[in-house]
Amino acid sequence: MKRDYTTVLQLTDLHLFAQSNGHFNNINTRDSFNEVINHVQQHYDNPDIIIITGDLAHDDEPATYQFIAEALKIFNAPVYCVLGNHDHQENAYTVYPLAPVTTDLHCVLGCWHIILLDSNHQPMPDNYQGEVSQAELQRVNELIAKHPDKWALIAMHHNLPHHDDRGVMLEVRNHEQVMDYFEQQPTIKLVLSGHVHQEFVIVQNGICYLSTPATGYQSTSKSGQITGEAPGYRWLKLYDNGRFETDVRRVTYWVS
Repeated sequence: MKRDYTTVLQLTDLHLFAQSNGHFNNINTRDSFNEVINHVQQHYDNPDIIIITGDLAHDDEPATYQFIAEALKIFNAPVYCVLGNHDHQENAYTVYPLAPVTTDLHCVLGCWHIILLDSNHQPMPDNYQGEVSQAELQRVNELIAKHPDKWALIAMHHNLPHHDDRGVMLEVRNHEQVMDYFEQQPTIKLVLSGHVHQEFVIVQNGICYLSTPATGYQSTSKSGQITGEAPGYRWLKLYDNGRFETDVRRVTYWVS
């Protein structure tokens, strides 16, 4: 029987190292990444597509980007990624495209249009905030106009809405402009992000903004205390009629 949905695996904030013993905030991110991959395999069939929403490598090494491509071959699915504020753009794009990782910034899957958005315009020293360029917004506008009959999912590194549950309130300097534009587009249903290493859901003017846990270190809470939550990922089903289902899953056994 033909399925009426597309499956998506979202991974984010891997912070991996070329060396297998690399640590980020006292977490061996290679070990936690492998735990996440194993958990996906145990609980789901292969996804139709994998989306990584930034901070793939923490050490800037080309070998780290190569490791990610090799590790994700196990799913036999195309991998699309946007870079985060910790990524090294030149080194990443020296390695990619490298199967299964593509450098394409959009794709059409069934009744859905997946659009990857760069939120690292004009980075500032010692500042983790992002910005979306006018050229990027224009690119999104042209893609949506080209596929008016498709539901749209936007994937980016930084989160757009105001939030303060994890000690970070504002992530994108021109967030109001970007959100105003998105919320005028009736086909945009979802915006996937990472960056804050935690989960939240904000629904505003018909769009669901989703942040997803990191595959490694989980951020502190608003109180400044370590949450103790396990590494995780997001699984989505995108139905042909525009409806979607999503679960955040975390590895079942974790000692940080």
